[in-house]
Amino acid sequence: MSLKTDKPVELAAAEEKRRITRQVIAWLNTCPCLPVKQAGYGGLQPGRPGVALVSPQGAVIRKRYICGGHLGEYPFSLTYRIVNPGSSTDKRLKADEALDAVGAWAASGRPDVGPTAQARRVEVAARAALSAVWQDGDEDHEIQLKLIYEVI
Repeated sequence: MSLKTDKPVELAAAEEKRRITRQVIAWLNTCPCLPVKQAGYGGLQPGRPGVALVSPQGAVIRKRYICGGHLGEYPFSLTYRIVNPGSSTDKRLKADEALDAVGAWAASGRPDVGPTAQARRVEVAARAALSAVWQDGDEDHEIQLKLIYEVI
């Protein structure tokens, strides 16, 4: 439920979420400051650096239009795994800096989200920070973003 309206959150169709996920990943992979060659979806491999997009909630509908379209929000996070930084504060801060750079890049542009939708903006919802430390010493750093889009 939303605290503002006490209405239940309306999820967008699963097909819409999958389409937007694919489009956002393809767009993120054009980012010149992405700290790895290619971002993926979901989990990351142990012992290997990587970036993955995760959107646990999926796309939600914020407003329905009389003409049949809607305003949507697609919250997602990017997780960047660094391999065994040991006690290096510098490596940790560089991981956060890399994700913040990707966030700044994303907020300055808009992905193509398909023929029936239009991206309005991308916002940084939370700056990059350490999110997990694994037994093997690897660490995950995460930045939270959201795409605001319209289905027309």
